[in-house]
Amino acid sequence: MLKLDLHLHSQYSEDGAGSPREIIKSLQKKGLQGMAVTDHNTVKGGLQAIRVAPKRFIVIPGIEISSKDGHIIGLNVKEDIPRGLTAEETVEQISSLGGTPIVPHLFRNMSGIKRGKLQKIYPKLTAIEVFNACSLLQTNMKTAKVAQQLHLGGTGGSDSHDPQYVGYAYTTVNTTDTRADSILSEIEKKNTWGEGNIMPLEYRQDRMALSIKQFFQRGLKRI
Repeated sequence: MLKLDLHLHSQYSEDGAGSPREIIKSLQKKGLQGMAVTDHNTVKGGLQAIRVAPKRFIVIPGIEISSKDGHIIGLNVKEDIPRGLTAEETVEQISSLGGTPIVPHLFRNMSGIKRGKLQKIYPKLTAIEVFNACSLLQTNMKTAKVAQQLHLGGTGGSDSHDPQYVGYAYTTVNTTDTRADSILSEIEKKNTWGEGNIMPLEYRQDRMALSIKQFFQRGLKRI
């Protein structure tokens, strides 16, 4: 069984901190075997992580795209994808680049695509994020129920923006194959799920305060 944090942010996100190397070290200390760097609207962090990762530590390049309808993660994406497209267009862009689209934090107020948009794109998905360490436990349970109803697999990720808090949530993969392609194949087969623990309340409150501050600094624009 492998555990990978498939939703985290590095210094290449405008609201993130920590180098990919620091993030890897933190995850290794916590016993995880891999990660996907999903910085906001850039693949720079994921590509850098591939370059610095030690042998047998799995790195999947990724990106969290700010679509018109909310955030969508692209795993195994090595090129930037424009923000501001519809959810449908964003998923198409991810797939055209050979990536795997994942819907994170489905019900989040500012950045979740919500159930209505999910209904339009779920036939093109194999998994949604069923455990996000920055979300409430009941919200994760609600999302997991949606995944089961739609016969989708699941992923888990910390959504951490600080190396100290990576690994709180993770994706479980029932394999010992440490090739990134094998992990992606298991996600495509709907054989993965998300588990973990919720972040400490203090960290989540600090993240919320920072998000609100940056929202106003950007002129009432979402990240």
